[in-house]
Amino acid sequence: MDSELISSHLLLVTGQGFESCRDNVLRFFHNTILVKYDRVDVIAEESVSALQDEFKEKLAEGMGQNRQRVEQLLGELRQEGFDDLGNWLAMPQGYPSKTVHEIAHLLDGFFGIDSAFYNLIDDSHWVSDALQLEMGENPQRYWLIRADGRSQVANIDRIPFLRRHGKE
Repeated sequence: MDSELISSHLLLVTGQGFESCRDNVLRFFHNTILVKYDRVDVIAEESVSALQDEFKEKLAEGMGQNRQRVEQLLGELRQEGFDDLGNWLAMPQGYPSKTVHEIAHLLDGFFGIDSAFYNLIDDSHWVSDALQLEMGENPQRYWLIRADGRSQVANIDRIPFLRRHGKE
């Protein structure tokens, strides 16, 4: 079995420099019970300090990807007939309820494989105004670290499994 890229994450961290921030990211992945990868690769060339010009753009892009994911999931709920919150009481366990669960994680700050951007400082998928201000005042302390999560995945045909669940 090959080690496949499962997900790529951009993590906001604080530290004394790249090495310190990288170590904080690796420690997070080692200790978290929310997501387990066989291997986490920190991509130094895709990581940026708040001192760099592209920092704000990458930060906005990461949060934008999270926002797009929430919008996509809300669209899927609408397609399943759950655009009205009043209908949620009749929601069966299964794909729709799992979709609600994923939305809740993104909005409430639980890290998951769908977290394109994650703020390790505040345990959030977003950045507060207070932290934005702090990053502007002390940019040398903040980094966006790109980390790729990889795991061994069995070489199976996933289409029959997905087709059984109506999501090919």
